[in-house]
Amino acid sequence: MSVQTRPQFPLFPCLLLPQLILSIFVAYRFSLFWRTTALIALIANVTFALSCTTGDAFQDYTTGVPIATMFVTTIHLLFLTNPETDFKHESSTQPVQALSIPRRLIWGISITLNPRNVGWNTEVANLPPRPTTGRWRFVLDSLLRAAWLLFLLALAQLYFHTNPIFSLSGQAAVSVKSQGYLWRCINVFVAGAQAYGIMNLPYSLLCAFLVALGISEPKHCPNLFGSWADSYTVRRFWGRTWHQTMRRFMTSYGKCAARLLGFKPGTSGSSYIQLYVAFALSAVIHSVGDRMVGLEYTGCSAPFFMSQAIAITFEDMVIAVVRRRGVKIPPTVAHLVGYIWVFVWFSVSLPWFLDWFLRISYIQ
Repeated sequence: MSVQTRPQFPLFPCLLLPQLILSIFVAYRFSLFWRTTALIALIANVTFALSCTTGDAFQDYTTGVPIATMFVTTIHLLFLTNPETDFKHESSTQPVQALSIPRRLIWGISITLNPRNVGWNTEVANLPPRPTTGRWRFVLDSLLRAAWLLFLLALAQLYFHTNPIFSLSGQAAVSVKSQGYLWRCINVFVAGAQAYGIMNLPYSLLCAFLVALGISEPKHCPNLFGSWADSYTVRRFWGRTWHQTMRRFMTSYGKCAARLLGFKPGTSGSSYIQLYVAFALSAVIHSVGDRMVGLEYTGCSAPFFMSQAIAITFEDMVIAVVRRRGVKIPPTVAHLVGYIWVFVWFSVSLPWFLDWFLRISYIQ
């Protein structure tokens, strides 16, 4: 179906309404029959949504990814967990069953829209430290961060519009590697900075808004991204530095897969099953974004995400060999080598993710 003949994407029925329905199903533990019925309805909804378009290829991609995320989150919350017994907020003073109807619905919405489970007993591991500043200081810091992110995005756009390869699309498009290794690194770095800004800016503004109105507290709004100083391995980059909004359901799916395959919790087998399931899920989710851009692009994002699990396995093997041989490396030197390895790895792997975007006019 061509872009011209695809219907316009309807935001409310295809994305916002399913989120609201999911919150209701989380708040009130419906029977398996009704949960299954809701899942079937969601499948039909997702199928229709992917046949639509926003009118812009990049927006199609950034719409398809949340749609897929919502779908796998629905399975996680309705079938792999029991929120009534598994989720408890740090401020809870009574069981969820005793809450009034409005408060119980708010409870369900809080779980659904809090993918890192901040403030809950199932809070995602390795989150950035919780803010300890006062309300208005937090609001000011968030707004200053948003201003910096706007400046960062402006610089990225300036670079894209001055580098000729980012003005090419379709058959004329060339790889971000086409300008030599130095410019490849710059291209990859700027594209990564843009992704960082696009995700972090709305989060910073939303946190400032919610805290300013007293709807949330600063301690419930840790930074979306962790410290870049932690990124001296690929594993730590994904596990500590990059945003963790997919970590909750990835852990659930990974543990479920490990149990089904007979691996005991805490074993290396279980750990690697969870690792590969997590990146396989990420590959599928981003491939749904590919699909919303166009059927012919389905799976273009997958090699990048699956390669991350392979890179982590490789670096784990190297670290294990070094430790077994008793090689003593000063932490500063080890971290420096690690930073170089991570940078080189992403200079190699990120073009696999970026090049197909250039074919669809990634840079506007």
